[in-house]
Amino acid sequence: MPGDTNTEIEGSETKMTIKTNSKRFVIIASLIWVLAAGSLFAANAEGPTILKRTVVVTPHRFLRWWKVPTAAEPVYDTWSWAPKIRFAINGPVASGSQIYVDFETADGKPWFTQRMRTPTLEADYWEDVNDAEDMNFDQLEKKAITAAAGTFGFKIRLKNALAGADTVLFSGKYKISTYVPDQKIPEYRGKKEFFIDEDWRLPMAWLWMNPVNNEDAPIMNAQIWFKNSENNDNIEAFLFYNGKQIATNRSNSADDTLTNGVDEKPNRYTLRTFYFATVRTANGGPMPDSYRDSFYIDKNPGEYEIKILRNGELTRSLKFAVGPDKKIADNGLVKNNKIGGIRSLMPIKILGTADGKFNPAAWQTDAFYGNPLTGFSAVQ
Repeated sequence: MPGDTNTEIEGSETKMTIKTNSKRFVIIASLIWVLAAGSLFAANAEGPTILKRTVVVTPHRFLRWWKVPTAAEPVYDTWSWAPKIRFAINGPVASGSQIYVDFETADGKPWFTQRMRTPTLEADYWEDVNDAEDMNFDQLEKKAITAAAGTFGFKIRLKNALAGADTVLFSGKYKISTYVPDQKIPEYRGKKEFFIDEDWRLPMAWLWMNPVNNEDAPIMNAQIWFKNSENNDNIEAFLFYNGKQIATNRSNSADDTLTNGVDEKPNRYTLRTFYFATVRTANGGPMPDSYRDSFYIDKNPGEYEIKILRNGELTRSLKFAVGPDKKIADNGLVKNNKIGGIRSLMPIKILGTADGKFNPAAWQTDAFYGNPLTGFSAVQ
């Protein structure tokens, strides 16, 4: 049910995200769902790829600092941090493969390498990767540093000793910044919290027809980023066709929180998913009278718009079209930038003041962790 679980599909796999009321934790479970005849994608002949939209780096903050890993004791009451990463990989991933992530310091020197849990996947099956196989919490703490600002690089590599291959699948960089947390809390006094600036995400939205619950009549889904947000924000999406409202959906909780450990609103980003359950691609099933109350985009080419109200304020506008081919018009951004997956990347207009202070030009240099898009332009 929207607001409780989020199912999504890329290729032949369904991922289920179980939401909690916690601001800091999202429990993710993956299950394989094999489609019947007629796969959504042709086999991936180019080898494994990282789904770029799924790459998320967060600084994990520790309450103490080890000057060197072999020190007898840490330095107490000194905050430090080390990066954590999660992403999804799209197959094929051959047996015997191993994913590594190389992290660098701000001056470009090697910092540490994590060996990640590595699934074996057939072509066009994908799976989340968010667990390190060789480093527990205590070991990660001893890699932590106190640097309060800078740009840090990382590389996601796939190695297969059987094939003699070692391939860089994704290279990126992220900016660490700090802010002063609530000084009324005793343990926060005199401290600075670490976070990664994710302003580049705000002018981008994801739109797709989700076939998980019914591949014959997929429903319209959208994902939109917000800053300066709370889990209990009242965020509603309204879908219009040729100026007439045809559907609505309310997002009851955050789908994901990017800035790990950041509770203060000004530096907190959330991803919301909206399900327009009565808006479908078509009804290609054996019972054409099913979902008779639904709106079918294959029968309604023209101009569409999603408007978002956040606590009663108009905060987003996403315009798109359905062409004569009965599909959402493809702007080519996903294909041309090799982002991967079935979702369309759309520029979305940011309205109102609810997001607080942000850099509207961040996407030009920081998009996808230093991998700016070709052909993208933010809506002014």
